[in-house]
Amino acid sequence: MPSSAALKAYKEREAMMKDDPLSGAEIPILLDTAKEIIEKLSQRTNCFEEEREQLFPRFERKELQLSRVLGRGGFCVVNEVKGIKLDSGSAAAKDEAARNKDKELSQYEEAFTRDFVATRSLREGKVARYAIKQLSDACHNDNHLFLKGIIDLALEAKFLAVLEHPHIIKMRAVASVGPVSKNYFLILDRLYDTLEQRIRSWKAKKKRGKSFIGKVTGAKKKKNEIELERMVTSADLASAMKYMHDQSIIYRDLKPDNIGFDVRGDVKIFDFGLAKELRDDIKYPDGTYKLTGFTGSMRYMAPEVAKSLPYGLSADVYSFGILFWSIIAMDTPYAAYSCKMHEERVVTKGYRPACDKSWPEVWSNLMKKSWSPTPADRPSFKEIVTALNNECELLTPSDGSSKDDRLDSSRRSTRDILLSKK
Repeated sequence: MPSSAALKAYKEREAMMKDDPLSGAEIPILLDTAKEIIEKLSQRTNCFEEEREQLFPRFERKELQLSRVLGRGGFCVVNEVKGIKLDSGSAAAKDEAARNKDKELSQYEEAFTRDFVATRSLREGKVARYAIKQLSDACHNDNHLFLKGIIDLALEAKFLAVLEHPHIIKMRAVASVGPVSKNYFLILDRLYDTLEQRIRSWKAKKKRGKSFIGKVTGAKKKKNEIELERMVTSADLASAMKYMHDQSIIYRDLKPDNIGFDVRGDVKIFDFGLAKELRDDIKYPDGTYKLTGFTGSMRYMAPEVAKSLPYGLSADVYSFGILFWSIIAMDTPYAAYSCKMHEERVVTKGYRPACDKSWPEVWSNLMKKSWSPTPADRPSFKEIVTALNNECELLTPSDGSSKDDRLDSSRRSTRDILLSKK
């Protein structure tokens, strides 16, 4: 006979399952539910383009050779791709061959072929160029995580198919099975460290520069280089956010963990699981939108989001203000705060990180305006980009080149242009 504790646990589980429609649901039911939700969201969204989505090459999982785990999120795991071995007999290969039969591909179209992606999977020195993002094992063991993970990964693919910016991670290919599948994956550019790791690196370099050895080995020059690199990183991130906002896309999860650097050192925003297009049908007369509250990471979350009030694009500006402080201070905001302290002091009472008196007034003012408790008082990313680009100019040694030459990021990153002048 079961113990009283076992009987109690059984009854609690039975009650939970009764109230939870997903408990005990089979995979086909979960996939059908995910498909229905994705289709509804896609129909309401103006920025998704099925034509663009179909351009991306497809691979079967068995064609990919995976290496170490690079990161884990709420729903997904990211692995390094150490090689791609094409199977000419695969369904994906046959489909691409049929699609391109008797067709002369342009240089642009060539970049969307299986062969192009496969032959470039390794850089010189056998450095991995790509990473694969797929559902984690934890998702497969939890129906709620599984459903949410399927939807998030499918929507992320839709966003990345249409977003083209030098500081937004690039999607190179997808799984041949289609988005509504437990085996779906994305092939993305591989990143080599996160902003959180880069901040620690900057901080360590600054500390070394203050040492006796640092003072006699060009510490001032290195300090200026680190300062410029941090400002360029901030400007590049702001330009990516402006690009998204120009298309009425709110990101909602701007934090160091979702920002990385590629092999060249260019900053990239990744993880679009919480991104959303702001549509007129969810817009209120005051310009805010009906959106899910308490979304994102609490440290970088705007007060109106934490309070589950209507909000808009300015919520991302608040997050950027806190992030900008973190980059300049090379520190974690509210590091000693518990969740309760954060709610009481930051969300309710308006506490903000302290700005160092040694910082230029322009930097401190930009932070303070960005994290204003009043959303309408926050600047747009257009204003932020202008301000930060000006700061980059001031930190860059003059060499006679024009401002437009230096800050043209349509083809090259701001980092490339500015740091090449040193």
